[in-house]
Amino acid sequence: MAIISPGPNFILVTNTALSDSRQAGLFAALGVATGSALFALAGLAGLLVLVNSLPHFGTLLRFAGGGYLAWLGFDMLRHRHHQLGKRIAETPGTGCPPLLSYRTGLLTNLSNPKAWAFYLSLFSLVMTPNFPLWGKVFLNAAMFLISLAWYATVVVLISSRTIQPAFLGWRPVIQGVLGVLLMLLGGKILLM
Repeated sequence: MAIISPGPNFILVTNTALSDSRQAGLFAALGVATGSALFALAGLAGLLVLVNSLPHFGTLLRFAGGGYLAWLGFDMLRHRHHQLGKRIAETPGTGCPPLLSYRTGLLTNLSNPKAWAFYLSLFSLVMTPNFPLWGKVFLNAAMFLISLAWYATVVVLISSRTIQPAFLGWRPVIQGVLGVLLMLLGGKILLM
């Protein structure tokens, strides 16, 4: 449920699929899922507890994560402004390199302090000293696959030929709302 609840990852993947291409959206989804796998791996290895115990780590993460999310929102608004200045094409662009989409998805997930808190609490509850290795491997793979399946489904739905035309006319409005939401999320994290 935590993975499918709307947040920065959902906003990013939706915006990428809507404003660029299905391929770019899928690479962003893969980046988000990789972030989930890294969180799970760090949780399994006990690194989340270790990193969280570092002095001022939470404050640093809050500023870095909140700043990054606010910047992503600002960037969405900036691109929306450029689209409003030009005539909006009937199809989304295809110019975003896959590696850039992947990196943006990965950084968005890793910079989200709420994701850190979720994985820390999940693995603190689940990981007991006698938890079997096969269970740890299964849990790590499951976190990656659940995340990838959800965000890939979002991308496929948003970029489908039957659904996307309904969104294209509203693309600048949707991107504006998504950009503002990311800026508000980033600001909320900064002010926590």
